[in-house]
Amino acid sequence: MKLFANPIFITQRRLVHRAGVLAAAFIAGLIGFCLLLGFAGTLHGPFATQRGAGEIGKFYYGWIVGLEILVLVLGGFSRIARALADDRKAGLWDSNRLTPLRPADILIGYWLGPALREFYMAVVLAGFGLLIVVCAGLPLTLWLGTQLLIGSTALFFGLLGILAGMVFQRSQGGLFILLSLFSFPFTAFAPGRMISNFLLPTYGIIQLFQSAGRAPGQSAMTPEWLAPAQTFGFAVHPVLLSLALQGLLGAFLWRALARKTAHPFETLLLRGEAVGLFSLLLIVQQGLIWDIWQGKYPALTLVGARYPQEMPLLKMVHGATLFLGLVLLGLASPLPERVRVESLRLGFKTVGAVFSRSAVSLALALAVIAGGLFATHFIFSLADNWLILLAVFLNLTTLFLTFALLLEFCRLRHGRRALGFIGLWLFALCALPFILAAVFANAGFAQLSLLAPGFYALADSGDTNWALLYGTLLAHAGVVLLLYLNWHRQWQRLLTQTA
Repeated sequence: MKLFANPIFITQRRLVHRAGVLAAAFIAGLIGFCLLLGFAGTLHGPFATQRGAGEIGKFYYGWIVGLEILVLVLGGFSRIARALADDRKAGLWDSNRLTPLRPADILIGYWLGPALREFYMAVVLAGFGLLIVVCAGLPLTLWLGTQLLIGSTALFFGLLGILAGMVFQRSQGGLFILLSLFSFPFTAFAPGRMISNFLLPTYGIIQLFQSAGRAPGQSAMTPEWLAPAQTFGFAVHPVLLSLALQGLLGAFLWRALARKTAHPFETLLLRGEAVGLFSLLLIVQQGLIWDIWQGKYPALTLVGARYPQEMPLLKMVHGATLFLGLVLLGLASPLPERVRVESLRLGFKTVGAVFSRSAVSLALALAVIAGGLFATHFIFSLADNWLILLAVFLNLTTLFLTFALLLEFCRLRHGRRALGFIGLWLFALCALPFILAAVFANAGFAQLSLLAPGFYALADSGDTNWALLYGTLLAHAGVVLLLYLNWHRQWQRLLTQTA
């Protein structure tokens, strides 16, 4: 179906135009005109001889780019998430799904329609940005590259906005996704090493500004924001990496959203999709930091000399891996009722058949993938540091299995109250040990947390108590065993009732 014949897009466009778009476009035009006047005034001022027209142009065009990102990427995300959440609340989303429209047509309508006002504002700003680039004598590739990155990021964030509108009951819930991207552990400290700086256009845009030329008196030093990106030691253009990463993740999102639109009672992610998404993100992230140790962790190489031991990049990636794994397990875990209905339809009555459909086997797969990618940092130092790698792998395995088993057990045992009990158990197993450590001023309590063993192992300073650490991991394995026995009993009871 053509875009301008799509009824969802037409409805959203009418709503946007009815609210008014001329005022927003004029505001963007006034801002762009002021920046253009500022550029012209500075160009004929005393700073022109010191910095040059190119540097002045980059300064003012940088303001244009920042405003475009603010308006189109963040504003568009918020607008799309709010529109979909409001339509879900009013029942319009379900009505649209019952029409002959294909799921792709419904998604396109919500993807491109609600953010038209922000699109118009970004087009006006981009026009003034082009004038500044041309007048400053900057290469046209700077404008083309930055606009391409902003456009691709806006489309990617639009899909995230649809995801937020589907998952969260309130439109404000979408802020969770934004905060997750922007607060990815300490991205400003190692910008070329964190995947979030490639999902966002920031790193690639700064690289484009750097490649546009340097003023005669400017220092030739390349701080971290200006260093080239590398993946497993191979240089890669950050713009190409951003576009490829956004495109691949967007394809995963589109497939999941289209299936969820057609079948609202299915899980958002299939098991294969969860594995593929997890693998993609971890391969890119581990590749971005690989050349710091070059397979000899924890010995820093010459490349890693910029990152002292006080900046624990691998520990930050480990924490992000734990978080990502839990999120994907939650999105891919099927509801017990769906598995029960499938057991009636297919006639399976054993817990073994349930295991192949639950998130428990997925948790094992994710732990193996994460452990294998962490092992790339230990290829040439495994003989001396295998205890570290083993502890990290066991930490990933026990936490993922605990979450998957706990999620399904609480859904089976407590029904609609499951979320509260999941939060209670996760607080007791993960957060409470840190509180006890603070109350009793004893760091030993913190090591009991399900989150802690991997971090303690990666922070090995030569005096790690490996017996205590592996004793803690053994205790965590006991928690997993108890949860598995109760999980098995609950499923057996449900299947018996079904029979």
